[in-house]
Amino acid sequence: MSTPTPSAPTAPAAPAAPQAPAPAAPTAPPTPAAPAAAPTAPTAPTAPEGGEPQDVASLPAWAQKLITDTRAEAANYRTRAQSVEQGQQPAPPTAPQAPADAPEGDVTRLPQWAQRAITDGQTAARRAAVQAAIIQAAPAAGADVARLLDSQSFAAAVASVDPADTAAIQQAITNTLTAQPWLAVTPTGPARGGADFTSTGAGEVTPEQFARMSYAERVELHQSDPDTYRRLAGS
Repeated sequence: MSTPTPSAPTAPAAPAAPQAPAPAAPTAPPTPAAPAAAPTAPTAPTAPEGGEPQDVASLPAWAQKLITDTRAEAANYRTRAQSVEQGQQPAPPTAPQAPADAPEGDVTRLPQWAQRAITDGQTAARRAAVQAAIIQAAPAAGADVARLLDSQSFAAAVASVDPADTAAIQQAITNTLTAQPWLAVTPTGPARGGADFTSTGAGEVTPEQFARMSYAERVELHQSDPDTYRRLAGS
């Protein structure tokens, strides 16, 4: 019987290599703040209608003079009207001069804003001239100046009247007072007793006249003399 051969001893296992520690992931830098919004560009001034600058100095000399003269004329008539209202005696009125033809150019060739400036100045001058003539003529006709100037029907009546024609202005006022007596100066004095509609003073409206008034005339009466309107409307 044979003796078993002893087996060779097992070699010890090689020690495991030490695990190298994994490097920590670098921290991401903070996200930089977004840059501030770019400043808004200033808004360009809106160009007037027509896209042209309203610079009177850029116009020809004759156009500059035309605009200046029409504005000065309107201012002159406004001053005249204020003088009359304040009880001062103004200088004798003169007729507003018709716009002369441009000696060195054609108004229609000017920029639109310049044409409007000339037209507006001429319109304002005529309106101021008419107003000054009315203020001067109204007291003699017995009209209430404030009521007369507020009357749309009277404004229409004098729309085509020459403000230098004092007789025409006076006649227009007289005709208006005949049709609309409430535009006359309210008489001052002791109140009369009772409602006497048979003998009325100047400027008083009778029930018959009130009945014939149009809607627009009644509105004017209500605005100019609410007491008379209420009295007649309730009668």
